[in-house]
Amino acid sequence: MTQQPTGTSAPKPTLAPFVVRPLHCPSPLRIDEALGKEVNDRLMSWVGRIGIFAGKLEKIRDSNFGRYAMLCHTDTDDPDRLLLQGQCLAALFAVDDHFCDDRSLGCSPATVAPRLSFAIAAMDPVYLPRSFDTELERQLDSDPVLVGLRAYMKRVEEFCTPSQVARVRQISIAMFVTMAAEGAWRIYDTKPTIAEYLASRQVNSFWPCLVLIDPIGGYEVPANLYSQPQVHQITALASLATTLVNDLYSAYKEHMNEVGEFKLPYLLAAQHQCTLQQAIDHIADIHDDVMRDYEVAEDRLLGNASPLLQRYLKGLKAWIAGNLEWHKHSARYHVEPR
Repeated sequence: MTQQPTGTSAPKPTLAPFVVRPLHCPSPLRIDEALGKEVNDRLMSWVGRIGIFAGKLEKIRDSNFGRYAMLCHTDTDDPDRLLLQGQCLAALFAVDDHFCDDRSLGCSPATVAPRLSFAIAAMDPVYLPRSFDTELERQLDSDPVLVGLRAYMKRVEEFCTPSQVARVRQISIAMFVTMAAEGAWRIYDTKPTIAEYLASRQVNSFWPCLVLIDPIGGYEVPANLYSQPQVHQITALASLATTLVNDLYSAYKEHMNEVGEFKLPYLLAAQHQCTLQQAIDHIADIHDDVMRDYEVAEDRLLGNASPLLQRYLKGLKAWIAGNLEWHKHSARYHVEPR
């Protein structure tokens, strides 16, 4: 049972996790558990070599990022290409866990922004005079999270054109900026407006994963097409929809970890003076509204889409569908009530 809020403070559930109602979302285009396991096994070997998630490898295995990649990229069955998405997920979730959210891994709100700022050097090469470059390399090599980001970017370069590599960097770094804002929200107990929060979540999102749709598929959406306003819009809507799913399924874990009342369930509970479960239902409504906007944008684009754009739009739909399927079953968000 959840309790009614007092003033502007959101209630704390005491017994049961939240229930996520059925969402407006397409069904998965492919479920191949054997392929997902193969990708996950390869990913765990890579994670072990890199050194991220030290002491939590079984938990990461159970999170099953390999299955995530299999579900979301349905136009290839090459486990090596799908591994790239698994590496993206592992590297970026490591940033989120180690730098932003998981206090058991040493993160602190005060260090979020400087650590993310330095992480940019792991994503985008920095060119310094030799003496400083040696110091920089030593610092980058001393943090497993940064080692993971650099190793991931080396894999990106194997599969991507220079334009696609630049796109991966740009979108990932934009996410770091919005992640840094959350550190300040925690330090100063800031409550963003819901519009401000959603604008942040459109960027602090799975967009750095969606950007791999075409390189993993073995083709390229040219920069001028990818940046065309209607294509940008539908990609942004897909990004927000997939991330609202994450807000729903991670809500109980974050609530139990007390990561901050700037999160969407608390904001909605305060605005509507309702329980957190009712706020979860509101998030589901927002998700469905975003998905309907996505479908309108998709219909508009499909009316005059080239075969290349049709393939990209199918890739976006596969990502939306696979993302929900993974969130429903991943051990990452299965938390035992305390």
